[in-house]
Amino acid sequence: MQKYKITSFVLICCLFLIGFSVISGCTQKKPDSGIVKTDAGYVSGINENGLWMYRGIPYAAPPTGDLRWRPTAPVQPWEGTREATVFSAMCPQPSTSNPTSGGMSEDCLYLNVWTPAKSPDDKLPVMVFIHGGAFAEGTGSDPLYNGTTLAKKGVVVVTLNYRMGALGFLTHPQLDKESITNSSGNYGLLDQQAALRWVGKNIGAFGGDPSRVTIFGQSAGGSSILVHLVSPQSKGLYQQAIVESGPLWTDGVILDIFSPKTEAEWYGEEYAKSLGYTGPDAIAQMRKLSSADLVNATPWPASTFWRIHTLGFKPGVDGWIIPDSPDALFLLHRQNPVPLIIGNNANDGITLTTNANMSVPEYERFIRNGFGKFGDTMLLHYPANSTDEVQHQLSRIMTDYDFTDAAKFSAGSMADLNQSTYLYRFSYDLPGQPLGAFHSSELFMVFNPPSPFTDPTSHGVSENMMDLWTRFAKTGNPNGGMNVTWPKYTRDNGQYLDIDSIPSVKSGN
Repeated sequence: MQKYKITSFVLICCLFLIGFSVISGCTQKKPDSGIVKTDAGYVSGINENGLWMYRGIPYAAPPTGDLRWRPTAPVQPWEGTREATVFSAMCPQPSTSNPTSGGMSEDCLYLNVWTPAKSPDDKLPVMVFIHGGAFAEGTGSDPLYNGTTLAKKGVVVVTLNYRMGALGFLTHPQLDKESITNSSGNYGLLDQQAALRWVGKNIGAFGGDPSRVTIFGQSAGGSSILVHLVSPQSKGLYQQAIVESGPLWTDGVILDIFSPKTEAEWYGEEYAKSLGYTGPDAIAQMRKLSSADLVNATPWPASTFWRIHTLGFKPGVDGWIIPDSPDALFLLHRQNPVPLIIGNNANDGITLTTNANMSVPEYERFIRNGFGKFGDTMLLHYPANSTDEVQHQLSRIMTDYDFTDAAKFSAGSMADLNQSTYLYRFSYDLPGQPLGAFHSSELFMVFNPPSPFTDPTSHGVSENMMDLWTRFAKTGNPNGGMNVTWPKYTRDNGQYLDIDSIPSVKSGN
């Protein structure tokens, strides 16, 4: 789940990146003759910085009109050669989201490819990234996710858009009846699966190896990866996975990432009522509304802590795409046992609890209600005697329980099935910022886009992370490029790699 409100410092950084994107878009080179045949038609890209880049390739039909709130439909073939030189529109989301040069449209199911391959025979490993944003905002074309530097490490990089918010995760009894699986919602996850099927069919033409696909994602994207690890429909669409700060709990301490079906249906009906639709044609009428009307009608977090971390539209346990709560499936070892890197940031909670507005008595009630008989013990470990201390302790609790414990739990379960499981903690403080290793800060090191966080130390950290991530994509083992050996995780040793200015192996908390 990405931060809703962040400090002015982080906002400035985001604006810096957006500005860079616009400038670079104005100075793009004209496309060369790099024409690739996909299963729907030919596309041409741009040759730049030693890479071929393909922007805005459609992987599905536009989910508009009668296709709104339906499973992802196949892309319609085209004649001639389609120029894949400009990023597509991002999927509908709140107007406060970071803008991109492609604007916003419900016709948004596109992906982007960066490839260093010289020919289809290169068969390079493939890394498919799924962005975060609380299942409500974000886009694969965000300049933070520029795949150029990562692709130069010898991998094919793919980013994608998927439906979000009400358009991506509305669950409703009328939609259940339309479905042959008696389920609804999770359209955004179906989009992600469709994009992965596109990769399996087409990435070979871009020099990628469809039998060596690593899926990776951050925040809500990390939670999406955890879903694909337990979803029967996702099995076979990838061979390895990386989860960065991906919450897992259906009933978390602060973050509830997945909804039981009855809860999701209740919320969907209440949402429809808020728009004035309660009869048997409610969904039919809502399909006539504009996407902007649907987004603007979505309850959006206000100033209270509880609403900030209560996502209305999110993945639901539908019995089909998600057969049961993902944490329950991991507990039962029902996940796909593939090589896995998983971890979180040392200060994940700090930008996600900036608007708690919770008094000390409210905080104490919150802890006692959440932890029951362990409430008093928790208050001893996370004491607060002022509103500032409440803010600090909520940040610590979210980091420790909703992120760190979730990562350890998932790693332990996967290690029981596959020894190639690696746990990490990202502890590096980006230069010139006061927030520590905040939620999403590792992305600056993984993708290494042009940013204000550039100095010799950060360059070294970024090189280490890109080497670890791409070596894992190539071999299933991240080791070989550092002086420190990253041990495989087991419940007994509890060892993880602490990624800081000097990486080191640690264990415990």
